Amino acid sequence: MSSLSPLHITITTLHELPPSNINRDDTGAPKMTVFGATPRIAPSSQSQKRPVRLQLQDLFDDPAVRTRRLPELIGEQLVKEHGWDDAWTATRAGLLVILAAGFKGLKASTTGRGKTTRFTGETNTALFLVGNAPALLAAVAERHRDLLQAADDKDLTAAAKKADDGGDPAEVKGLIGTISSADRDEIRRIVNRSNKVISLFGRMLADDPGSRVDGAAQVAFGLGTHAADEQEDYYTAVDDITAQRQDQPGAGFLDVSLHTAGVLRRWASIDLNDLVRNLTGSGMDIDDPHETALEVTAAFLRSFALTLPRAKRRTHPAEVGPDLVHISVRTDQPIDYAGAWSQPVTDSGQGWMGPSIDRYNSYVPKMNKIFGLTGLAAHGHVTTADAPLGNLGARHDGVDDLIAQIVETARAEQATRRQDTL
Repeated sequence: MSSLSPLHITITTLHELPPSNINRDDTGAPKMTVFGATPRIAPSSQSQKRPVRLQLQDLFDDPAVRTRRLPELIGEQLVKEHGWDDAWTATRAGLLVILAAGFKGLKASTTGRGKTTRFTGETNTALFLVGNAPALLAAVAERHRDLLQAADDKDLTAAAKKADDGGDPAEVKGLIGTISSADRDEIRRIVNRSNKVISLFGRMLADDPGSRVDGAAQVAFGLGTHAADEQEDYYTAVDDITAQRQDQPGAGFLDVSLHTAGVLRRWASIDLNDLVRNLTGSGMDIDDPHETALEVTAAFLRSFALTLPRAKRRTHPAEVGPDLVHISVRTDQPIDYAGAWSQPVTDSGQGWMGPSIDRYNSYVPKMNKIFGLTGLAAHGHVTTADAPLGNLGARHDGVDDLIAQIVETARAEQATRRQDTL
């Protein structure tokens, strides 16, 4: 795959956010940044990726799970499917099975010190696995049922300490070390398996590069196109009984929350070559990874364009669609046109969206001229604007029509590159 020339699909969207707080910081305030010496809305890339990932998992019917509670999930399978009696023994066995594979840096999460050390039922870091990994790992544990059920917390503490000391947990004598190397390899294969979602977004165990999948998708922090301030929402809750009896003054509860509003730019890109490579090495049964990559890309583009983070959705929902979607296919590198709003848009009496779209429409050709038009295979847009946007490619009636055109261009480019490598 490395011999193939670059092929990137990028998407930019503009959303008009009503009063909302789609991504909060540690104080509960909307996440903000300073761009162009001006405070802006800035929801994180993580907050944008999660709703897309969950939606794609439902669409593909192929879930992945990110969790520190894998030992507990394995234990639940041992109790439910294999008839183990004690839930704690099963959970402890789940951890020992994971440690047996010798993933560098992966440890038991513990509390206390010395003789008071106790296993919390979790690993020290979150693992990102295919949805059926707990059941497959439980099947491996079941093959060593007598050994694992005979283990006690001392064995578990020894395994955790061995990991803390930088050694291979599989070297703990008398327990994990008796699990065959073939089974250890199988455990590693199960944990290292991936699917469409993992191929798209990637995963990492910091100390174990063999478990790493470099995601094919880039998702940037969101960025407000204009200056934005946090707004206070002073709210109260009425005590129904007090209201009926009218025997006490004031509200049953009162507090202040923060929100913001305005035009939000979002940006993402997919490296199709990386996605094909990840799918090929995922262990999935795929007839044509190139076509599968295009299907995954189309689903991602649609979900990204139409899905926003949903924090505080009960009180400050932002269930809005984009006023602009611009998608490009480039054969050199992805381009983020965030510089269009380095100078913040100002309200001329018609709101922020119109000027934000106009600024983008005028900036895109300037940046394309710098990078060169030979790398732009195709681009197009969907918008609510009445005026034509001649610098953003062909205008389409809807997101699905736009994505279909972009994917068809990418398919043709893929075919040409594959032919050239023969």
